[in-house]
Amino acid sequence: MPFARPFGKIILIRWIMKKLGLTHGLEDEQTEKMQQLITAAFCLTVILTFSGYLTYMENWSYSDSVYFTFISFTTIGFGDLYPETNSTDFHIIFICFLILGLISLGTVIEAQTTNFGKLLSTISSSCDCLCKNRCFGGDQRPNEVD
Repeated sequence: MPFARPFGKIILIRWIMKKLGLTHGLEDEQTEKMQQLITAAFCLTVILTFSGYLTYMENWSYSDSVYFTFISFTTIGFGDLYPETNSTDFHIIFICFLILGLISLGTVIEAQTTNFGKLLSTISSSCDCLCKNRCFGGDQRPNEVD
């Protein structure tokens, strides 16, 4: 079953693109690529900002913070790193970043899944003649009548 496109996220991205004037004169495929670029840039911004926040609050190295952020946003959660700060403000900011990260990274992964599906479809259609030869016994075509 194909992934359902998140309706609200697409409307938000299109609204941002229209406000920035990025959709003028673009075709649908170019608009889709621009949406993916904006989503990826937003996701990267959230990851790097949250990593900086964790570096400051937890006294972790920046690479450990990026690692923790990516593992958390993808919901893998190995448990080798975990925040030890117990302030309420930290937990509220942590949850807000976690929600933003889950949404943005999920959207990026969904877009790349769609792109990969298009690539497989292109490969499949270009190999169509090879498959017909194998499936229908060499030179015989399915539309040919003896």
